Amino acid sequence: MGTASAHDQEEVTVLEEVQVVGERPIAASSNRIILNEDILLQPQGRPADLLRLAPGLITLEHSGGAGKADQFLLRGFDADHGTDLALHVDGMPINMRSHAHGQGYGDINFIIPETIEEITVKKGPYHVEYGDFATAGAANYVTRETVPQTIVQSAGGNFNTQRHLFMTSPTHDRFRTLFAGEFYYTDGPYDFVNRNTRYNGLAKLTFDPSATSQLSVTFTQYYARWNGAGQIPLREVTSGGLDRFGSLDPSEGGKSVRSTGRLDYHYDLPGGGTAFANLWAQYYYLSLYTNFTYFLNDPVNGDGIEQTDRRWLTGSDVGYRQTFRLFDREGILTAGLQTRFDKIRVRLGTQQKRSSLAITQESDIFEASYSPYLKMDLQFRPWLRFVGGGRLDVFTYNVNDRCGTDCSVRPNGTASDSITSGKANLILGPWAGTEFFMNAGTGFHSNDARDVVLNPSAATLTRAIGYEVGIRSQPWTWTEFLATAWLLDLGSELVFVGDEGTTERRGKTRRLGTEISTRITPLEWLSIRGDITYTHAEFRKTGDSVPLAPQFTAFSSVTARLPIGLSGMLQMLTVGSRAGTEDNRVKLEPFTIFDLVLRYKIPLVPPTERLEAFLSIRNLTNTDWRQAQFVYESRLPGEPAGGVSDIHFVPGTPRMFMGGLTWFWSA
Repeated sequence: MGTASAHDQEEVTVLEEVQVVGERPIAASSNRIILNEDILLQPQGRPADLLRLAPGLITLEHSGGAGKADQFLLRGFDADHGTDLALHVDGMPINMRSHAHGQGYGDINFIIPETIEEITVKKGPYHVEYGDFATAGAANYVTRETVPQTIVQSAGGNFNTQRHLFMTSPTHDRFRTLFAGEFYYTDGPYDFVNRNTRYNGLAKLTFDPSATSQLSVTFTQYYARWNGAGQIPLREVTSGGLDRFGSLDPSEGGKSVRSTGRLDYHYDLPGGGTAFANLWAQYYYLSLYTNFTYFLNDPVNGDGIEQTDRRWLTGSDVGYRQTFRLFDREGILTAGLQTRFDKIRVRLGTQQKRSSLAITQESDIFEASYSPYLKMDLQFRPWLRFVGGGRLDVFTYNVNDRCGTDCSVRPNGTASDSITSGKANLILGPWAGTEFFMNAGTGFHSNDARDVVLNPSAATLTRAIGYEVGIRSQPWTWTEFLATAWLLDLGSELVFVGDEGTTERRGKTRRLGTEISTRITPLEWLSIRGDITYTHAEFRKTGDSVPLAPQFTAFSSVTARLPIGLSGMLQMLTVGSRAGTEDNRVKLEPFTIFDLVLRYKIPLVPPTERLEAFLSIRNLTNTDWRQAQFVYESRLPGEPAGGVSDIHFVPGTPRMFMGGLTWFWSA
């Protein structure tokens, strides 16, 4: 037997794992990262409500307990269901182009909040990775890879509300798996019960094919059905003819289905390069029944509307990321191509008690976009960093009319358009724990394909130009202060009114405002937060107000996480008065609501198990408040043929208790 060499006899030293924790760099003072620990201290219900943790981002239920997408208010925009707020899950876009109910429709009810690791919110058009709809901002829900323990949860509350959740990760090492299922049901506080029913499922597999690569595959399935109380006229409520939780057309409601699949892959090459490919596909269906104006257009059958959207959509984000050194300075250069293809069938018609009466418009649409982009992140000096780049978005549209001569509006034809966008973010500091930010960029939102072929001379890609300056300061480890001033100009746009099948031309707008945020952690277990935003929004040529644009908003919270296993959050949301009409003649009612969430961890034997009790109280002070509010003409029986202009609103949730138990255990 030979003698071992000196090399063979060397001892192998195993080093302990060292965890390095540091602040993630941000490109703008208005950027926010909503962490999982804050998500779990929010009242259960609508996943969109989690976005309220970003200053000035307000979500409102739009149609009386319905399962449709929320209304989003941000930076002087009534972004409707998402026209100017780009929504994503793991980089997969959620907003629907050329949607039956409204451009940019962003329904995120298919998200299970407990599966979310964090939510990144980036405001303004300054970020290269976001294109269509990212004018006021963008949000990305990032899902977990695993959960440390299997979770079974059951909860119930007022209005026959119940929610049941199951999550588990059978494997955690090289193969990391996550399976989750959710069931939600509520009748709501309305006189005609919502029967709002939601089923959600998620399956995710993440593994490392090699030491330098990672592959993740995710599937989700969503089904929902509901009855909606609708938007009700203020005049009928104040006269005593209708309870604020009543309905003038209890046949409103709908059904929605969404199936998604996505594949995320990256491979690290020698020399600091990374190739990545994010591929996704979705099937989507929505059937929606509404009645906004009652008997204004049809005094006999009523003004019931039926909207149907069925589509397949696929897309990708593929590219290459390379670290480099320039004049002895570190940087990252990313080149990529984003694509998206929507194959759509949309239908608009009239209905009475969900029975179809006539077709107003029916179209087959194929809409595609191709978006190459280039992004650079360069640390020029220890105190000077640049993040920016540009993108080109090319759109093609093909619309085929399926309705024929029976319809008065018959979009038909092909078109194409393109737009370039530039983004620049300059970060100075830190000095004494303080950073300064300067941001500028252009962005856009697309218009409905039916608009494009009906109005070929109109702008099809509405440009936004934004500017922002801000500061983030952490003078002490227990304090953070952020302040931002911003301005955003939006070019003239052509808005497709899905409820009517027609278009509405709007002029140029200017929005400007400020955001101030403070975070204080005076004790290890106690944190206090306060956010205030103020916005001014007007049409540039006339100086008229932009209707529904939020002016003043405030959010504050006190969070306690005690070592005895008790944690809780008391939070306040305020939305100030808003213009209901362009001439500011009608003002919409402000509101302030409080929510309280408590969780208590109960240790069990064996120690691998844990029981947690939780209680949430929405609208703690039982305030009468209004969620979505609009001013338009409607007609009730016996009123003049031209209708009556009035505020129409969705009542806010009254005080609502919901409690339950969560069981955690390890295999």
